[in-house]
Amino acid sequence: MDTIGVPIPVEVTPEIIDLGRFAVDEHNKKEHTCLEFKKVWSAERQLVKGYNYYLTLEAANEGKDNLYEATVYVSWENNEKELTEFNIVRPTPGGIHPVDITPKLIGLARFAVEEHNKKEHTLLEFKKLLSAKEQAVQGYNYYLNLEAADGGIDCVYEAKVFVSLENVKEVKEFKLVGAVRSS
Repeated sequence: MDTIGVPIPVEVTPEIIDLGRFAVDEHNKKEHTCLEFKKVWSAERQLVKGYNYYLTLEAANEGKDNLYEATVYVSWENNEKELTEFNIVRPTPGGIHPVDITPKLIGLARFAVEEHNKKEHTLLEFKKLLSAKEQAVQGYNYYLNLEAADGGIDCVYEAKVFVSLENVKEVKEFKLVGAVRSS
């Protein structure tokens, strides 16, 4: 039996999963995001004038799985639902995996070249991003293979760029791999 004001753990049932989907959908509407619901990891229910459901759920943001905490209030009177809170907890940790080249990643590759130029007093000219891998840590590590011109010679470089959860970027590594072979 529920005690007023005390959250109690509840089983992740189809009803709870529906509340998780609702929370992601409502967050997407309010914040104009495109999170994709994955699953509910845990849930608690609190008896108030209705129920507050505290959900820990997983959703993908641009292909990256993250954990979120959401609170959904369900009214007794009309069974209406309201999302009252939705926050990221942390990225779901994982190994290094390939990711699609997006404008965001091309921007990170340009950033890596610019930072290398500042640090090493070089004049590399960014050409293109060849491939990218990602690793969820306390933020994200991006492993980028890129092409840049050095004095008119096109070369391939590897860069490791860390992006914090607050979106602060830092180039951790930048090294020459070789010259681009002409075909």
